[in-house]
Amino acid sequence: MADNDCTTCPELLTRLGAAAGGLNALAALIDSEMVEPTMPWRDLLPQLALRARNLADQAQGRY
Repeated sequence: MADNDCTTCPELLTRLGAAAGGLNALAALIDSEMVEPTMPWRDLLPQLALRARNLADQAQGRY
């Protein structure tokens, strides 16, 4: 019987690894903005939302 466990799928692992790296970068951005803001929250929140949306798309293999 062939091993069809998707958790070993190289494409899945690559996508999830990239998304995890993006989440770490997003967390670092949030942390740095909390310590020393470079822009108002009004401008930052849409950027955070866009980055989170892009990471979700990436994890789902949409690009």
